Amino acid sequence: MTSCTCDFGVMVGPAVMAAGFLRRIQSRADGKKRRGDDGTTRDVLDILSGRLEGGRPVLFEFAHWADELRVPVTRLREVVAWLVEHEFLALEGDVDGIARLWVNPSVALAPWTDPRPLASRYRFPYITTAEGGMTAEQPVIVHPYDAAGWDEFYQAHLHMIEDPFCFSSAGCQVHEQ
Repeated sequence: MTSCTCDFGVMVGPAVMAAGFLRRIQSRADGKKRRGDDGTTRDVLDILSGRLEGGRPVLFEFAHWADELRVPVTRLREVVAWLVEHEFLALEGDVDGIARLWVNPSVALAPWTDPRPLASRYRFPYITTAEGGMTAEQPVIVHPYDAAGWDEFYQAHLHMIEDPFCFSSAGCQVHEQ
C-alpha cells in the first residue's frame, strides 16, 4: 500500500463525549453541584487522540502538558487515572513522569488502523452515549469487550478506516486514485 501524504485527522468516537457525561454524572452522585470536570478530561483525550499513530501507544509527559494546560501535574494524574479506571485509556507504564497510554478505539482511531487487535489487547469496552445525551436515563452506555462487536464496528467504519478523508488542498497520490 502506498502511504498517504495528505493531512488528515483521527476518527473521533462517541467515548469522547461519554467521558464528560460520566464525570458529570459521578460528580452529581457525589453531591457536587458544580460541573464535575473543568475541561481537563476532554483536553487530555484531545491531546492523546491528536497524537495517535497507527496502533501504537501515545507518550504523555505530565509536566509538559500541565504547563501547557495551566493545571497542576496532580490534576493531570488524577484525570489520567480516572480515564484508565473507566477504560477510556489503558496505562502500560509511567516512568519519570511520562506515561505510555493506549487509547480505547471508541475514543479515537488513527486512519488505516484496525481497532480489533487494540480492543482485544486491553479488552476495551465500546463506550458510547445514549440517544438524548444527558437527558437520557442512562446517558453513558458501556458495552463490555466483545470481539464480534468490535468486528461489527470495524466493518461499519471500514470506508473511513481504510480510505480516510483527504484534507490536503494539494491532494495526494492515494486519494487521487
